[in-house]
Amino acid sequence: KAEGISMPKGERSHKTFLFGSDVDFDSKQLAVVLKLGVYGAINNPIDITSGELGKYLGVSQQTAARYLVELEKNHLIERTRTSRGQAVQITKIGKELLENLSIMITKALYSQTRSAVIYGEIESGLGEGAWYISQEEYSKQFNDVLGFIPFPGTLNLRVLNLDDLKKIAQVRQSEPYIIHGFTKKGRHFGDVMCYKARFSDGTMGAIIIPSRTHHNKDILEAIAPVNLRERLAENASMPLKDGSKIKVEIFLQ
Repeated sequence: KAEGISMPKGERSHKTFLFGSDVDFDSKQLAVVLKLGVYGAINNPIDITSGELGKYLGVSQQTAARYLVELEKNHLIERTRTSRGQAVQITKIGKELLENLSIMITKALYSQTRSAVIYGEIESGLGEGAWYISQEEYSKQFNDVLGFIPFPGTLNLRVLNLDDLKKIAQVRQSEPYIIHGFTKKGRHFGDVMCYKARFSDGTMGAIIIPSRTHHNKDILEAIAPVNLRERLAENASMPLKDGSKIKVEIFLQ
């Protein structure tokens, strides 16, 4: 187990309960990791001296150096020697710490909200959605759980707005309706998380998150009992094209 930073009596922080991380940490560690992330250390190593870090944090060079040593012991950062002195990069554990912190902040801000209104831009997928959701084992469960058999196909929505991306994190943390996976002809079909949704014209449907998906977290897959490209268009004979923006209200349990 990683060794935690020494903290004054009464300041010992929670660990796994709060952030899903098996290290002890305090607000000082969070501040340092967050500051390093702001300066780009999540994706690439950054050259930074202890003196520079101390200036950014408002502490002495010696204190900043101690923080870095303790963070490295906790496997939250990695350090390598450079011509300037050292390069620092946040590790996978450190990144997960920041991601979980972001989710918790989102939940704290929106915990009383029972729905999330999100705007998305339509884009074409690989065409696999129609085949998957048309499987009889899925269709029956969709009907039992959501009250409708989906039109064969999913509508992919790319979320571009930062506030809406935060709302997606909130949705993912809420309790979903579960469509259970199954095995068919030696092939495994995974579980599907569902969130009931209402589209801009009042059509009811759902946002689905398959346990096995190639989509990034900024892509939502929408289903409904009707063809959404046609239903949401002003003229049904002219379905919505890629790039069209639509509004969807996602309901939280």
